[in-house]
Amino acid sequence: MAGSCQTPTGAKAVVARGILIAWLHGFVTTVSAVKLVNVDIPSPTTLGETVGLSCIYELNGDRLYSVKWYKNDVEFYRFVPNDWPPGQFLPLPGVDVDLARSGRTSVYLRNVNLHSAGTYRCEVSAEAPSFDTVGGQKDMAVLVLPTEGPRITGGQAQYRIGDTVSVNCTSAKSKPAATLRWYVNDVAVAGADGTTEYSTTLHADGLETASLGLRFVLTEDHFRGGNMKLKCTATISRVYTMSNEELVFGSSSAGGGRHQNGTGLRSVDKDVFVIRLICGFLVSCVVPTTESKKKKKSLTIPRTWDVDAVQALDRTRANFFAR
Repeated sequence: MAGSCQTPTGAKAVVARGILIAWLHGFVTTVSAVKLVNVDIPSPTTLGETVGLSCIYELNGDRLYSVKWYKNDVEFYRFVPNDWPPGQFLPLPGVDVDLARSGRTSVYLRNVNLHSAGTYRCEVSAEAPSFDTVGGQKDMAVLVLPTEGPRITGGQAQYRIGDTVSVNCTSAKSKPAATLRWYVNDVAVAGADGTTEYSTTLHADGLETASLGLRFVLTEDHFRGGNMKLKCTATISRVYTMSNEELVFGSSSAGGGRHQNGTGLRSVDKDVFVIRLICGFLVSCVVPTTESKKKKKSLTIPRTWDVDAVQALDRTRANFFAR
């Protein structure tokens, strides 16, 4: 018909074929797309450790073009199979890459420090024709653990029933500051029951210390078996817990007792006190009772112990009895 426009049969076939090819190309591209399976960033880690960061992926028929690693959006390592060497390190503060161990799916960081903390991201790219790129990220925290347990201060040399106990527990330097907790006779002290949390102290090296006070009035119930035990624990995340214990000796009478660190402990307590100290360094220990002393039974200790620690305790014992 004049004035009408019709597409020839051959042209229709070409158009249909083009649509089919485009659809198939999209289908194939979708099926063969690079897939990120998992990004594993160990956290928390501790000062001085070597840690492995992994990036697990599936190419699904594509060829790998590169794997790149970033810390806080700054690239520090790339693996390109067609380059030489394939693994390349870009200097970045707090990041020391072990090139010998790093590769297609992982990168190893040596001697992590406080500057190593941050957000780490891996980015995987495929070769032509897809040029697909996928990536994932996770945070890494770096802990600096204390080199010693918490310190208890403020105890008096002697206490009486009705006296007020006022002591402080201070953690050793760490990052972050340790969480402190008081125990009286192995029973945790609730936050509202006489504890005072002081401001965290920040040191020039970036480390922190925490302090927690404890204040309460002594009653007869505090003395069990002639003494009372105060304990303070310092905890960081789930990787570190350390404690310090103080013993206050004495009966529940008005005569009160004496603090472990004070002078003039009753002579009947000296042997038990020193043995308790030694037991802290041995695998097992038998503390002689009053009855066993009468029968002159000897103290039995295992053969496995720290020789240096025992020698140091021998000197402590000698100084203690010289008072």
